[in-house]
Amino acid sequence: MEDPISYAMRNTEALESFIVFNAPGALKDWSFLAIEAILVIGTVCALAHALRHRRQTGTPSALLTLLGCFSYGLLIDIASYYTVENFWHGEFSVMFLYNRLPLYIALFYPAFIYHACMTIRRYGFSPMIEAISVGFYAGLTYLIFDNLGPMLNWWIWDRSDPTTWPYLNAVPLTSYFWFFAFTGSFALVSRIICWDWVAQGRSAKWIGAGVAAIPVLVCLIGMALFVPYNLFARNGMIPQAATLYAVLFALAGLTFVFHFRKPRVTRDRLLMVFPLVYVVGHLYIYIAKFEIYFAVNAAGLSQEGLAVGNLMAVMMAMVGSLTITFLSHPTE
Repeated sequence: MEDPISYAMRNTEALESFIVFNAPGALKDWSFLAIEAILVIGTVCALAHALRHRRQTGTPSALLTLLGCFSYGLLIDIASYYTVENFWHGEFSVMFLYNRLPLYIALFYPAFIYHACMTIRRYGFSPMIEAISVGFYAGLTYLIFDNLGPMLNWWIWDRSDPTTWPYLNAVPLTSYFWFFAFTGSFALVSRIICWDWVAQGRSAKWIGAGVAAIPVLVCLIGMALFVPYNLFARNGMIPQAATLYAVLFALAGLTFVFHFRKPRVTRDRLLMVFPLVYVVGHLYIYIAKFEIYFAVNAAGLSQEGLAVGNLMAVMMAMVGSLTITFLSHPTE
């Protein structure tokens, strides 16, 4: 594409409104509604699960974690729109922030990260092992979404921007590393503040201040984890940067495997709903849009000039995600 900026950023009228509503028929494709529905289901399930946990245990830990997911998501996304500026979203049913922030993206973090954290919490790992395992599980599952979005115009990357290099088909390596590192950081911070502090009987003011600080703390830790990667990349050592990410992600997976033990808690069917809907829903969209793979040019772009995802990696991620989900919820 000659002009990488998303069509949403050319909608002058929408760019002047903080919130915009688009009729379903006005969206570019039915898949836009599908991913919105998947994330709405995930958010509703997360809220229902957190409320049930509050009733059963008498502690607000799960609700605080859900609140942390939402606030962190808003901070990281809004900050990225005005700092890196190397990607743009398409137009969905509800758009905020002058056509930059789709509602489904705001819902993505409480739906996705909450379920990742609560699934791995079932193992009773130490805070650090839990954080590494959440990062691996979330990174593996996020890959499915990250490869689909760019090829359906849910968002586009500025492929001429060096900050997005190197690419693995449709996805910048930095996108994978960002979600792995920052989600693991969130798991660590939220575990300490939302669970350990509550169990220790810290005061409401202390816990409240900690929850309010979660987005900032996660971003600081995440950026620190990015330093080695950035040092390689900025010195032109892109292959070394890619190798570093691959090694760290593999080590995270091995950490989960070596510490694996059958959860002692009973199967939580409510907690399983969203991970299963997420994978099955994406699988359906991939199958329905499979014709895109038959019209890819030499540059790996579709007829619309959009990057096409790595189907083999997606299939492996689906199998891995479902495997961890079912292992985390053994039958009684």
